[in-house]
Amino acid sequence: MMKKQVDICSASGMSRRDFVVGTTAAALAAVPLSALPQGADGHGGPVVVTTWDFGPGANAVAWPILQKGGLAIDAVEAAINHVELLPDEFYVGFGGSPNSIGETTLDAMIMWGPTHDVGSVGCLKRVKRAISVARKVMEKTQHTLIVGDDATRFAVAMGFEETSLSNLASQKAWEEWIAKGEKSTAWDPERIGEGRKPEGHDTTGTMAVDTHGNVCVGCSTNGRSYKLPGRVGDSPITGAGAYCDNEVGAAIATGDGDVMMRFLPTYHTVELMRAGASPEEAARAAIKRITGKGYSFDGGIVALNRKGEHGAVKQGWEDTAFSYSVKNGSGAEKLPVKKA
Repeated sequence: MMKKQVDICSASGMSRRDFVVGTTAAALAAVPLSALPQGADGHGGPVVVTTWDFGPGANAVAWPILQKGGLAIDAVEAAINHVELLPDEFYVGFGGSPNSIGETTLDAMIMWGPTHDVGSVGCLKRVKRAISVARKVMEKTQHTLIVGDDATRFAVAMGFEETSLSNLASQKAWEEWIAKGEKSTAWDPERIGEGRKPEGHDTTGTMAVDTHGNVCVGCSTNGRSYKLPGRVGDSPITGAGAYCDNEVGAAIATGDGDVMMRFLPTYHTVELMRAGASPEEAARAAIKRITGKGYSFDGGIVALNRKGEHGAVKQGWEDTAFSYSVKNGSGAEKLPVKKA
């Protein structure tokens, strides 16, 4: 039986993952939505949640996909692509947040709840739609994470355009920073206690539950400003930048990934929800695990359970209004995030 499946895949030019994902999607599409369990199994889809001020625009792109019965993975990719391609977003996608030698690089991941499959790219260069490259890693290979110039080569082989990720804004920012003669804050002592915090940065993260009860999460960022060349942050690390489980829900982290990734806070958040905590309670406990070790940092966690309940907390960002946005059948709202 397995040999027959491989032969079918080979004859069609499909990978085994394409075969599985494609046949699953086809099977779902063949079933009338009225025949699917609408809430009987406890899911609150369709719903989509995205971090930061670009959330409403990203959710507006994702919602039609979910509303028509499409899969959460397609909605998440579309939402994050929207933010990655914004021309004036400094911390996500092209045109911003350069490293210490003036180059913009991208980190991204996507996780598909039904199979627990993950695709990630780290320090991706010269390709704009990092989340889409991450999805190709997930669907076309048995790998989970590909990094650096090799990630770029993979992307080009998958048909993505290779182009500069710099623009006038990112070039100007780097030139002004160089003119100050400062070293990257990456060389500073560890942030235990009230020390100097790094240059600000954030992440676009989207999570969704679709009509079929599938959960998906993804995130994308160009990371910490003036980071050392080759640095990879928390965003492409499973359980750090994002995590999901089809039986529970999803969580996204944003902020100081160099600190947060040491604690796998999104995995922690999802597991706390599995144990019965609300999304906000789970996110708060995950943040407290980090501050309990004495770290001074800016960061936040947003969580969504499969019933459609959501919540978030932040640490630091005293002068930054961290928010997240939700779109579901009841409407759309943008919510401020409270301190943990």
